[in-house]
Amino acid sequence: MNLVLQAVGIASVITGLYLMAHKRRAAWLVYQVGGVAWIWLFLRSELYGAVLAQVVYMSMNVYGWIKWGKERR
Repeated sequence: MNLVLQAVGIASVITGLYLMAHKRRAAWLVYQVGGVAWIWLFLRSELYGAVLAQVVYMSMNVYGWIKWGKERR
């Protein structure tokens, strides 16, 4: 299971970077999927500091999603 979570996390980062390079708003959603995978993995591994960091990153993803949505109007 840990290997699957890592694969999802890594794939989301790579896909998110690609989408970000092409200025696609969907990158923020892809990052959220990866964030959930990383949080799940870190909780299973009892890495609570890393969980907290992911929560901060995911909060910033929400901010990015909102900000990019307003700029396109």
